[in-house]
Amino acid sequence: MIAEYNLTTLSIKHEVAVTGGAAWCMDLNHKKTCLAVGTEDGYINTFSVTNDSLIYERIFDKQKGRILCIKWDNTGEMIYTGSLDTIRVWNAISGHAIYKMTTSRKEAKKETIIWCLAVTDDNVIVSGDSRGCLSFWDPHMGTLIESHESHTADILAVTLSHDMNVVYCAGVDPVVRSFCKIITKSTGKPQWVKGIERRLHTHDVRALVDADGKLYSAGVDGYLAQSSYPPKVLVKYPPLLQLPCSTVCRKSRCILLRYTNFLELWRLGSPVKVSPESVHPGMFHQLEEEPIKLLQLRTKGDESIISCAINKDSKTIVYSTDSHVRVFNFDVVEGDAQLSKNESDISATRIQKMLFSPNGKLFVTINNDGKKNTVTLYKVEKKRLRYLGYFYTNEESILNVGIACFSPDSKYFICADRQGAIAIYNISESVSTDAPVSWLLPKYSCPPTAMAVQKDTLNLVVVYSDHKIVEYNLLQRQYTKFSNNLQNRLPKQWLARSFPITNIIFDPRNENIIILHDDSTVYVINKSNELPDKEAKIPRRENGEITEDSSSMLSSQSQQAFQVLKKYKHLVYLDWLNDEEMVAVEVNPISLTEKLPPTLRQKWFGV
Repeated sequence: MIAEYNLTTLSIKHEVAVTGGAAWCMDLNHKKTCLAVGTEDGYINTFSVTNDSLIYERIFDKQKGRILCIKWDNTGEMIYTGSLDTIRVWNAISGHAIYKMTTSRKEAKKETIIWCLAVTDDNVIVSGDSRGCLSFWDPHMGTLIESHESHTADILAVTLSHDMNVVYCAGVDPVVRSFCKIITKSTGKPQWVKGIERRLHTHDVRALVDADGKLYSAGVDGYLAQSSYPPKVLVKYPPLLQLPCSTVCRKSRCILLRYTNFLELWRLGSPVKVSPESVHPGMFHQLEEEPIKLLQLRTKGDESIISCAINKDSKTIVYSTDSHVRVFNFDVVEGDAQLSKNESDISATRIQKMLFSPNGKLFVTINNDGKKNTVTLYKVEKKRLRYLGYFYTNEESILNVGIACFSPDSKYFICADRQGAIAIYNISESVSTDAPVSWLLPKYSCPPTAMAVQKDTLNLVVVYSDHKIVEYNLLQRQYTKFSNNLQNRLPKQWLARSFPITNIIFDPRNENIIILHDDSTVYVINKSNELPDKEAKIPRRENGEITEDSSSMLSSQSQQAFQVLKKYKHLVYLDWLNDEEMVAVEVNPISLTEKLPPTLRQKWFGV
């Protein structure tokens, strides 16, 4: 089957069957009007691409053996395929093979597998195979132009730079190697010579894409690597679940952790009480009680969880998969965890986002069917969720809700879409089908990645994907003075960060403190301190002290508004458990790689 996904709803739009067994590969022509698919039985299927669906066109002549890779030429008149020992050139109009080019073998009885193909601007075929060889072929003559033994094992991915002058290849041997196109003086013909090489992954590299001068690579280890040279830059994005994947229940001192197809509820331990005089920054506290796992809740049929929510007293748990929504009542009676099915009837089958209000009295779901966003509200009762009403966000031009949050007083509900629009709704418990009073913030060119409302001031803080920060007062309906002063004073070091801010919290004891974090770092903004110069370096604080070699800069740096607080590996959640304790949830990088297959064994330093 070919599955077409709707990137708005993140669900399958429709599926089309392929003739000829399992589909191994596919490629789109340059005009993006026709799709070619190679199959297990050696057939090429072509489909016309329309806005509504894929329309089956035709099937090509059968070849011997499976088709493992497929590529259109630049004109849309030829299709190139790779299989065992063979590269074929097909006429896309007649469906017949024109040339059959045979590769050599490393061992006489071991077939050479063509794993990947690329096409240059002058229609030269670039192939990567199981010998570790990168080869260049002339499709018009059906001959080999040149070949390079670039890797010690299979090449699984190959791509060309935007200007078509550099070829990148990688595979089971995870080193990404490049070959540059030069024109030889003696013959005036192009030749490919070996360029730089970089080890970006630990396991097999399965995909390479060049875009905007950056190379994106991915493979078995799950990380998406973005690299460029020069200058030498590497950023690796981890394969983590879409946030939020943790929720703290302050009233019951519990935390809900979301995994791919199950939920875990833990009661957090409490530290040994010590005198305030003996507490110092950076110290570790002994636990008086160890954390206890109260519940593990698996989905029906091991389906993936799309969204989940838990009330502040941890007595109502809701989750949604592609096919069903489950609502449970949970309680601990005399030390025994008790889980029972809730009587609520939620008609929606696939809820993209859900959350409880801070006061625990409202439950909100957000659904996107590709045309409109529906926000549905339920009143939380002891044994069920009672339906109150719904409204559409499209009237406020919110087309595809990316993030949503409540104000701490549960009066305001804020939605932001992936096009940079933010709407604020004034909701109450007695909601009817009429849309609540709402208004829009000025639309920005980038989507917001995190937002939160401060408790007493009702200031909405929003951070966008380009790291722009704004602070908006919900009562006055205007940006604050701090927000206006900040716009031209954001440090270059802040704007140059590679990871987006994913969470915002506030210090309950100091309304001037904003705490933000991304995948690896916690940042603190103190609004009462002076804003730094654009060129100023953001100081790092360790154990309560600013760490910097130059002592003369300490006094000025300690008064800066921006500070780096702590480094993590993969920080997915940070929130207050109470006014004195915070909870940080970190994913250990070892847990992402420990179950992976072994890497290619290579000799190092003659060992």
